Amino acid sequence: MRAYRIAARYNLAELTKNTLAALLLAVLIPVWILAAPQTFAPASLTFRLRATSQTLTASTDHVGMIHGCLGVVMLLMAFLTFSAARQAGPFDRRLTAAGYPRTPLLLAKVTSLLSAAALVALYTTVWTLAVWSPRHPGFLWLGLFTACLVYGALGLVLALFLPGELEGMVVIFATSNLDLLPQSPLVNPDPHGFLGPLLPMYGSMQTCLAAGLAPTTPLRPVAASLTWAGALTLIALLAFWIRTRKRSPQMPDGQEGRGPQMCVPDPAPPG
Repeated sequence: MRAYRIAARYNLAELTKNTLAALLLAVLIPVWILAAPQTFAPASLTFRLRATSQTLTASTDHVGMIHGCLGVVMLLMAFLTFSAARQAGPFDRRLTAAGYPRTPLLLAKVTSLLSAAALVALYTTVWTLAVWSPRHPGFLWLGLFTACLVYGALGLVLALFLPGELEGMVVIFATSNLDLLPQSPLVNPDPHGFLGPLLPMYGSMQTCLAAGLAPTTPLRPVAASLTWAGALTLIALLAFWIRTRKRSPQMPDGQEGRGPQMCVPDPAPPG
């Protein structure tokens, strides 16, 4: 337990060291929420909520607020975990090579991901409630929380497989846009096809839209988001486990199990 507490404090400290991502989260979320009513025309938008097949009519600024909040938290949460995991990677490998148990390290990474996702979702929900009254505030937090989990876990995965921060930012930005835009009623008010429900942000978008605008909130989208978050987290933890395992020194064939070999010089050639 002591090893877990130390590792958890270290991982949370690594997250807080990224002051740029924390500052962007603190500033961009309220800026977007406050600017949404001034950005979108005062019009009504009719769209189909795919999770329940209901046709909803809502103000464009409310739909745009949900779209923008999800875009900000998923992008910056992925950047936050990606940067923290890259900085902590060499130190984690040195710790495990020195004998530090890997299980507390893995549990600490999960704890830091859950904590950061919960705080970011709560911060965004509080700001939303300051300017708007969604129908189901608790489910709005849940939708934002699952979005943070999915893209936070994606950041952990990318940190293990991409060579640098530039590559990570390009992949995160491209993935978030390709994922979020088809889910937004602003872009696709009448979604069709089988691909939409397979995208990572499907569950979070449907949960947030239902929480803010629909009379009922379905649970199936939440399960879809948790499935994505669990799968990505498992990939990240498995890759971390493989990369930090102890490797026995390689020995020439036929010498396994033998003690140290004495080097005998070759006899001098006959004169």
